[in-house]
Formats: sequence, C-alpha cells, structure tokens
Amino acid sequence: MKIRCATHFACLSVLLVTLPITRAQAPDSNPQEQTQTQEPQEIPHRYDEITVTATRTPTAGREIGQALTVISSEDMEIQGARDILQVLETVPGLNVVRTGSFGSTASVFVRGGESDFNLILIDGVQVNQPGGGFDFADLTTTNVERIEIVRGPSSVLYGADATASVINIITRKGEDQLSGNAKIEGGSFDSYLFRGALNGEWDWFQYSLGTHYSDSDGFYDFNNQYDKIELSASTVFHLPSEASITATARYFNSEHHFPTDSAGQIVDPNDFRQTNESVYSISYEDRLTDRYTTRLQYGFYRRDFESYTVEDGVVDFFNSTFEIAENRNYLDWQNNIQLNAGNLLTAGASFEREQSETEDLGRRSVGFYLQDQFSWGDRLFLTAGGRYDHNNRFRSFVTGSISAAYMLTDQLKVRSSTGNGFRAPSFSEIIGFPDFEILGNPSLHPEKNLGADFGLDYFFRSGRGGVSATLFFNRFSDLIEFTFLVPAGTPNYLNIEKAQAQGLELDGFLTLPENLQMGLHYTFTDTEVSDAGTTPGGSFAEGEPLLRRPRHVAGLYAQFARQRYRFRIDFRFKGERHDVQFFPDFSSARVVLPSYWRTDFGVTLPLLRFADSPGDVAIVFRGENIFNRDFTEIAGFPSVGRSLFAGLEVAF
Repeated sequence: MKIRCATHFACLSVLLVTLPITRAQAPDSNPQEQTQTQEPQEIPHRYDEITVTATRTPTAGREIGQALTVISSEDMEIQGARDILQVLETVPGLNVVRTGSFGSTASVFVRGGESDFNLILIDGVQVNQPGGGFDFADLTTTNVERIEIVRGPSSVLYGADATASVINIITRKGEDQLSGNAKIEGGSFDSYLFRGALNGEWDWFQYSLGTHYSDSDGFYDFNNQYDKIELSASTVFHLPSEASITATARYFNSEHHFPTDSAGQIVDPNDFRQTNESVYSISYEDRLTDRYTTRLQYGFYRRDFESYTVEDGVVDFFNSTFEIAENRNYLDWQNNIQLNAGNLLTAGASFEREQSETEDLGRRSVGFYLQDQFSWGDRLFLTAGGRYDHNNRFRSFVTGSISAAYMLTDQLKVRSSTGNGFRAPSFSEIIGFPDFEILGNPSLHPEKNLGADFGLDYFFRSGRGGVSATLFFNRFSDLIEFTFLVPAGTPNYLNIEKAQAQGLELDGFLTLPENLQMGLHYTFTDTEVSDAGTTPGGSFAEGEPLLRRPRHVAGLYAQFARQRYRFRIDFRFKGERHDVQFFPDFSSARVVLPSYWRTDFGVTLPLLRFADSPGDVAIVFRGENIFNRDFTEIAGFPSVGRSLFAGLEVAF
C-alpha cells in the first residue's frame, strides 16, 4: 500500500472503517422450452444435481458430505437479484453486512468466522485481496450461471483463505442457438441500471457476453453518488479430441462518493474512492484415457484501489490519496484418476504469487493436494484429503479433511464433515501504516480454524420439497488482533486471540400446485472469545460474543414462476449483535445493535410475446425494504430505506 496524506484524519477515517472486525430450485421457466399450453415440468431431484466446488470434480449432490448450497441463474432471476449480496442473504449460515448506502463496503460472515475467512472464486480463480478480505459491493449477477457455496473449512483443495467457506461464482456458458436479454431500470434515489447478455453455441465453440452499468445518487444529502461497470465473457473451444480450452474474463470499475467519517458522521463533501478489478482465466482439460483426465488452469487477478480526499476549505484543507495496487498469478495442475468404479483419486499442485506493487512486497506459495473419493453400493460416500502449503513469508501449513454421506433411503441423507483451514496474514497486517505510526508484524502466523458439522437432508421423491438441518462447530486460533495500546516501536498486529462458534442451520422449501413455492432458512450462531490475550485495547473481549455476528438470522419467501411470469417476496430477520461504535475523537465503545426485519420483492410480467419466437418484452418491478424499516448493519451507519424500481426487459 502507498499512502500520500496531508491530513491524517481523512486517511485514518478510511482505515478505521475498512479494518476487518474480525434453494430451492424453481420449476423450469425458460420460455425456449415451454409454451403457454404445456404443463410445468417436474422439478429435477436435488440429489441428481452435479456440482464441482466441494470436490473439484463433477459430483452428484447425494455423494457430498459437506454443507452445500447451489443457486442457479433461474433462482436469481425469480428473486430479482441484481447483486450477489442479495443472493447470499438467502443462504443459511451467512450473515451479510453493508456499510450504509449503495456501493458502501459490504462483507459476509459465515458460521461465526471473520469476514476475511471466505475464499471467493470467479470461475475457479481467487479474487480475495491477499489476506482474504473481499468487498462484495461491486459484484453483480450479470451473466452468472450459478453460485456454489460450500460451508466449512476447505483449505485442502484451495489453500489459504478457505477458512470458513468457499463461494464460487460461475460464468454462464453458451448453449444452443443465439439468445440473450437486455434490461433497463430506474427508481429511488435517481438510480438507473442497464444490463444485457448474449450467449450461444456454434459447432465446436460456446460463448457468452455480459455487461452491466448502474448509477445512483445514494440516500445521503450530498456526496453519495455511486456508479459501476461490469463486463464479462466466457468462451469454450472443443478440440477434435476429448479436450477443450475454456477462457473467461470479468472486469469491474466503480466510483463511490461518501460523506461520512469513520464514526458515520456526515461531514465531508469531497471524499470518494475508485476501484478497478479484473480477473482472467484460461484452462486446458483433456480426457487422456477412460480413467484419467488432466486439467491445467492459469488465473490472474488485479485490484487497483484509490481513495481521495479533495481540498474543500470546509473539512479538508489538503489533498490526500490512499492507494492500493495488488495482483495475483495463479497456476493449478489437477489430475483425476478413476482407480475403479467406486474410487476416484484427485491429485494436483498449485503455485500462487501475490504482490503489492505500491509497496514492492510479494510472497509465493506452492501447494500439493491429494483427495480420494470412495463409494460403496450407491449408499455410502466417503471423501478424504490432505494438503501441504509452503509460503516464503510464513511457516509451512498442513491441512486435512474428511467427509461422509450415507443415503438411509432414496430421500434421506445423513452427512458429516471435519477439517481445518487457514488464512494468510494480509499485506497491511505485515506492513502496517507507517504514516500513522501503525507498525505491521512480519512474524505473524496464519489464522486457523478447526471445523466440523453434522447434517440431515430430506427431499421428496418428486423433488417438490425438502428440508436440511446442520449442526456446526468452529474453533478459531491465532486470531490477529489490532490495537493501539502497545509499547512504542512494537507491532500493532498480534496473534493472540482464540474464539469459538457453534450453531444450527435450517433450510427448507415446498412447491405447491400452480407453481407456487414457499421456503425458509434460519441460522442460530453462538460465538464467544475464549482467549483475548493480555494486550488491551483490541476488538476482542474475553467471554463476549464476536462482533457483527447475530445469534439469530432468518428468512421466509414465497414465489411463483411459470413461463416468464415471476413473483417473489422475501421477509428477512436479523437479531441483536455486538459492534463497536467509533466517535470523532477516535474513542470507541462496545454497543449492541437492535434486531430488525425487512421485506423485499421482485415481479416480472410479460407484455408482448414475439411471433414464432420464445422471446418477449416484460415489465419488471423490484422493491427493497418496502416497509421503510430503520435499521443499522454497522454502528454509526444507517442502512437504505424504502427503494422502489421499475423497468423493461427484452428476452430473445
């Protein structure tokens, strides 16, 4: 990181706010596959659904012992979700936190873990900042085929940062003839949106393209504009043999103006930040024999972040700039060997280089992983694996995991998993912020988690309903604490804390006649700091809950989907949670934020169907927090009130 500040207050405000404090599948509604006279198709059974994130190989749901949620593009369209965060709010075990208005910093806490304990992948390429941090504010659902969320440690397959979960966002692959859609929308706070997508298949070539542009004035009285652009593309080349080459790309650009300081006070007319992010991937996959496939993937991720304070003679009397420029190169070689009908061996090696260009600091990591998947009689499935990671800036790390799934009947599955994961220290924790006399600690160890869960899944034989229940346990150690209260000349970041989290996740849905579906999710999370160390002044208080982790989070929805007619309403509840309130004099106090509930909805109504074509023109409505509830996600920062949007969508 590079800091050029003439006013310490402006840049330290940014620092304090950004410091880490630490479905149901709908009936097929594709107009290309249905007509007005057809009966709705039967819902595919959830156990037959193929996923890749939990095991890195195409695996049916019945064989997976970990807690897994898959959200399809149809689910997102019915919900009316335009941002990934809106989708993640429907997943049990996840707590979504936003810092105020549109474009503000947004984080996800999973099963009581820190917000930087989640590995975020786009088409298999990690997009976290070095050290696990990730801001979800700019990530949209445009051109996304599916999202797979694996809860629990997954460092065996993915290395650092897969400490509490893996969230894999998969870009759409083109199929069949050319198709696409375009949407234009406007609404509250002078907000506008345009998004579009094209996809198709031609002989040996599949392709998809997506674009998104949106802007808003925000809900503060001044200096709260937010605009963003997202571009995406995916191509698959099928070679004459059984080989293929896949290339994907995503680019994000955003500018967010914020009038608030670190305490949430509306004081500044000229603070804003710009973010540019890009992620690229190319992979080669080949089935060399009936028993052996190999895959080589290269990925690149880059993030440029700049926060500006402009001299205004009101609050800021000097210009200042806070800069971060980071990139990651990633190479992975994966080999799958089918030893026999019930035994699949996966072995691979990965290389990763993370670099901070602004501070000329980098680190390299090499990992070797091995996983074996066993099955007996199509009833019992066992997956076990291990990994060794060597990093040139901290000691080597060994991870292991084991999971099991047993089908008691064709509809009832019991499952269990256990494993460990780790998070590598971030560059800011290593370097610190010398301009503010905040010293980093090059001797930091990775943060650790030992996790386990036990679950039960039941789905109707028809696939029209089901329920899942999961007990989870996490034990966090070597947590990195930040404190000002250390002797002069000693690091402000220390590995001193231990904490624990345990709880219950419930998820269920029921599809009624006439394509009406209802569903719910609930998460109970109990957290406690078991060891806060001996250094005072940090955010961990021994015997107290972890910050920003509510004990109760729940959601209830009802939806209708047939052809292009869609309706969904979501009721969301979040219970009390502890937080830290910062004040303008840089003092702070621990507070308890009150519980709240809010209601969102989305509607799509076809207006005109094209002759001899599955395409149509539809009107869309969306509403967020429609009863205008007052609530606060982060102490000092109010959340968006009632927001209503309307627009047109053309599908062809």
